[in-house]
Amino acid sequence: MKRSVIFATLLAAALFTSCDQKDPQAPAISWPSNEKFAQMELAPGAVGSISISAPAGIQSILLTLNLDAYTVVANQYISIDANRSSSKKGAVLDIIDDAKSAELMASLNVSAGPNLRGRTMVSLDLVELINKLTTDQNVENNKKFVIDIEVLDMAAKSAKATAQFHFTSAPAITWDGKTKFDPFEITQNEKDAPKFKVNAPGKIAQLKITLEDGVPEAKSFVKNTTTGGALTIDLINDSVVAEKYKGFFPAGKDVEGKTDVTLDFGFLFNITVANTWSAGMNVFTIYCKDANGKTGSIQAKFTKPEQKD
Repeated sequence: MKRSVIFATLLAAALFTSCDQKDPQAPAISWPSNEKFAQMELAPGAVGSISISAPAGIQSILLTLNLDAYTVVANQYISIDANRSSSKKGAVLDIIDDAKSAELMASLNVSAGPNLRGRTMVSLDLVELINKLTTDQNVENNKKFVIDIEVLDMAAKSAKATAQFHFTSAPAITWDGKTKFDPFEITQNEKDAPKFKVNAPGKIAQLKITLEDGVPEAKSFVKNTTTGGALTIDLINDSVVAEKYKGFFPAGKDVEGKTDVTLDFGFLFNITVANTWSAGMNVFTIYCKDANGKTGSIQAKFTKPEQKD
């Protein structure tokens, strides 16, 4: 009786082990930099290289794109009508049997077209594909892109996987909604001083204001309000800056990790109106980098006119 129980237990374990093992001859899809296929942020340095193996030879590879409102862009690269996107389904790139889709992938240095059939391995970069399809598109913040990958081999075995990506907009710096930053003439009305708004959906990691060019007094002023006499006003890491620009620029924990801050250049009026600065142009660069490594910058120019007699 004991032998029967032991034998049954060993048999069940063997069957379980056998079922748990993957068929080494079946197709497989892997993402070396993201083994668990977790959602990936579309940020600088994102690696979307997918590896496909099919020991029996590749028969077909289909990429189904669900790129929100931007899916329709893929239709120009699809010649098979049934594969075009609609309001109810995504776009399907048949990278072997659709000449247009194959041409698209070839432009991304991916082996495609009928010559791919029968091969046992191929790699393709999904991040490069998304970048190609969204070029010249004004992609909105907080968009999710999904690509379903389906591989069929010449033995009629298949493999499927889903890659998910998220898009966060880069930091943007605006001045009361203006699209053109003309030089601002400093007057005696401090209320007219421009206030620049920094919006970083990916959370601020760096926020710096650098005096690129200016009158001698401007350079001296900035050097005297930063650690080490730098011409860059570091709003996160410089404790001297936090004290000197209090009331105009936020600093430290009021900047790092935030998504919105306002930079008030009203401090310039207290200096220049009293004629302590020479007449001339002062050029500041406002630079922001978010936690995803995306950046945004603008130049703010301030002029003080020659004093009239």
